[in-house]
Amino acid sequence: MPVEPPEVINESNLSHAWGRAFLHVLGRNTGNLAPLVVSMAGFTNGLPAEDVEIRRALDAQLETHPRTYSSKVSALTIFPYDTWIRRGSPAVGEFSTFYLEQHLPRLKARDRHNSHGTYFERMIRFQGSKALRGVLHLEARNQLEHIVGIWRRDTEQGHRPRRSALQIAIFDPVKDHTGAVLQGFPCLQQVSLAYDESSNALALNANYPTQYIMDRAYGNYLGLCHLGCFLAREMNLEFSRLNCFIGLPELGNGWRKRDLETLAELVSNRLPQRVEAADAH
Repeated sequence: MPVEPPEVINESNLSHAWGRAFLHVLGRNTGNLAPLVVSMAGFTNGLPAEDVEIRRALDAQLETHPRTYSSKVSALTIFPYDTWIRRGSPAVGEFSTFYLEQHLPRLKARDRHNSHGTYFERMIRFQGSKALRGVLHLEARNQLEHIVGIWRRDTEQGHRPRRSALQIAIFDPVKDHTGAVLQGFPCLQQVSLAYDESSNALALNANYPTQYIMDRAYGNYLGLCHLGCFLAREMNLEFSRLNCFIGLPELGNGWRKRDLETLAELVSNRLPQRVEAADAH
């Protein structure tokens, strides 16, 4: 069996990055285990450029499918950007308290699919155990507040923050190794941060063992961009790049390719033409 190479998508527009991922998976052969890497830059004040027509067409298609949500709703599970803005862009500690005490209970009451929590909750209230004098103690950790804290501490002291410490865990084996045939949460497993001192730039890296490109990918990318914007502000950096590694990209649950032909045509027509590199002589 031939081994397919990885697909690498690099765009300066979120909608175009998603569009190329969508067309790639739509034309992908079954049994193809090559990963997909989606990378995007071109942010303005930490926010990605978008193509309104592509996003509107995708959301309209999602409305026709059971158990799918708009790109905006999917993004909110990673970072509730609109809520953060409405509250005056509070710092990580204040916003985390509001989210856990007021916002999250409303989300869980509104939709049973939030009963297992959200990605943002895992980021700011990840539970684990620590051995103290031979006794295990359960402890919750606000990973975002911890990262921002060590970043400020080290930079104020003139030290270079340890890059391996800038990690945000999502997957929890105790909660998530259930043996269930299907489990919709969490698809995002890990987030890491990278920075460049010379340009004051921050990059966010996300790892997805699998990702449904139709159902959730656009909202995933948007939510990760919003998270990068938030962290860059807290760390006094400029959010400059999002990188997503997808081990196995899939179209999604129950989608038929023939039902997506109109969307695929619109996306194809709106994507900028790629300029092929000239042959060297």
